[in-house]
Amino acid sequence: MKCGKQAAAWLLSAALLCGCQAKTTTQTGTEPGAAQLATQYIFAGADDAAHPRTPATVDLASSVKITLSGTSAQINGSGASAENGVITISEGGTYAVSGTLTEGRILVDAKGGDVTLVLNGADITCSTGSPIYIYKSAVTTIHVMENTENTLTDGSSYTFADSRSSAEDDEPNACLYSKSDLVLQGTGSLTVNGNYRNGITGKDTLQIYDVDLTVNAVGNGINGKDSNTVDSASITVECGEDAIRSTNDTDETLGWISISNSVLNLTSGEDGIQAETAVTLSSGTYTMLSGGGNTIQPSDDISAKGIKAGGELKLLSGIYVLDCSDDAVHSNGSVTVAGGSYTVSSGDDAFHADETLTVSSGQIDILTSYEGLEGVNVDISGGAIHLMSSDDGINAGGGMDGSGFGGSGRGNTFGEGADAHTITISGGYLVVRAGGDGLDANGSINMTNGIVLVSSTGGGDGALDYDSSFALSGGTLLAVGSGGMPSAPSNSEQPVIYIGFETALEEGSLVAFTCEEQQYVYEMPIRTSNLVFSALDLKQGGIYTVSTGGICTGKSTDGVFPADAAYSGGTVLTELALTESIIRYGNTGGFGGNKGNRGGMIQDGSMQPGEKPQRPTDGTMPDGQNDQRNFQKGQRGDQAPA
Repeated sequence: MKCGKQAAAWLLSAALLCGCQAKTTTQTGTEPGAAQLATQYIFAGADDAAHPRTPATVDLASSVKITLSGTSAQINGSGASAENGVITISEGGTYAVSGTLTEGRILVDAKGGDVTLVLNGADITCSTGSPIYIYKSAVTTIHVMENTENTLTDGSSYTFADSRSSAEDDEPNACLYSKSDLVLQGTGSLTVNGNYRNGITGKDTLQIYDVDLTVNAVGNGINGKDSNTVDSASITVECGEDAIRSTNDTDETLGWISISNSVLNLTSGEDGIQAETAVTLSSGTYTMLSGGGNTIQPSDDISAKGIKAGGELKLLSGIYVLDCSDDAVHSNGSVTVAGGSYTVSSGDDAFHADETLTVSSGQIDILTSYEGLEGVNVDISGGAIHLMSSDDGINAGGGMDGSGFGGSGRGNTFGEGADAHTITISGGYLVVRAGGDGLDANGSINMTNGIVLVSSTGGGDGALDYDSSFALSGGTLLAVGSGGMPSAPSNSEQPVIYIGFETALEEGSLVAFTCEEQQYVYEMPIRTSNLVFSALDLKQGGIYTVSTGGICTGKSTDGVFPADAAYSGGTVLTELALTESIIRYGNTGGFGGNKGNRGGMIQDGSMQPGEKPQRPTDGTMPDGQNDQRNFQKGQRGDQAPA
């Protein structure tokens, strides 16, 4: 029986429908197979192009000149005074600061005034307090002049000796401290050494533009309490607590972070980026090491996440390298990944949302994690995702999720009914290598499109696990397991082949499905006891030869060989007529299927998923049933093959 187009057709159509932009290569008369698709397609969000701002400039002609020298300063102009190493700016205006102050500070006390403080090759050290303390102003702008190097350094203890400081309130507590709205801009470089506690603190809004900024702090790196905006900047932070944060928790319109077109290198003892409300990142290069990295287990009272938001978290584009002790990306609300490239190593979840986790585009490579993608609901409509997890690969609805705004919990649940949790796959290219369940929904799974290659090595787990239903109506699915919980979709609008192997296949073994000119060849990523395969292009009623072993020419991608690769030397396992939507062969029993109705031994499609079969007493199948139903004599139906 003729079985339709080559396997490349369904791979191409699935990729084209997943919201990606293609780097096309024209080949006359052929369509790309999986190996080509995995390398040719760039998954990028619509906001991917960087739009760096035009750097601000400042006119020094009319500025007040402040020249630092040792413990004193010379001032040319009005609006500022110097006494005992303290330079006080009392009026709005522009002040250009240069030279070295070995012991002293700049104090801004200009109520209602707009102050521009130009660092023009300035080095300021204050052993007893903040080298720059902005006490009162409408807005203070610190402009770092181009082609200059500037440094601020505080001491390890503050005296709080003046009337504008408070030991009780620990104010100021940062090397650069502002109680007013603060703008930090300019194309020069600024190094901030916070030896007492924090590097930069803005008690109102904080905006950072263009500057080359280095912050070293024993506590937090950069804090904009009401909001923290970064654009077109280069920032390096090494700190003992959070690297970049916004902490207003009393107003839901504040406490947010927005970063774009920037280069961040963050090394933090706790969170890399933390906002009480929303986080939005785009168009930049973001490298984060939090809590010592993925091999370090944080204490229960420490949060050492990479990017953390109390509300909505959006990753629109950019390049991310995240190595985190705790979750790499975490929100107590929703997470949206709409583009970008991600290389993630996490000691807990790679991506976690207390609400919905959505991936519509992007290249995500999760090198190590406890769980890969987790949310109340997980919605994947595009992107190229490769993930490794020691527990579940994709989890909807709870389990050992380590949720919460604090430290790694590994045991908290979402606290909602099972039926509320759904994994939805409507596009994308997804490769899951899980130590627990591959796709685990404490509710349902719905797949309408995309390419999903999922495996599970967990002895008590399966590649597919769900509570209520798994509806399959499109795309390509290959799910392989080595444990005792095999499972298949509960209902499908396209043919599904569900196989339990009498003898487990070793890692690297080939499995081929052929029907006349149609060929699918897969290399097993793990030791395989059970397998589920479905593709939109499988022909209902077609007769497919299933072979194991052998060799295949050509290069596989993620274990998938091109449709035109030459396969030979395999051992025919069986021939399956796709007369029903779900065809079973071999021992498909065990604890798999949906959690509420697991079971079912070998069948040829006449038995519905979840229906309990009658086990023969002598190890043979009833009369009239062909060898599609062979199984190991005496083997229990609730055990996986050896």
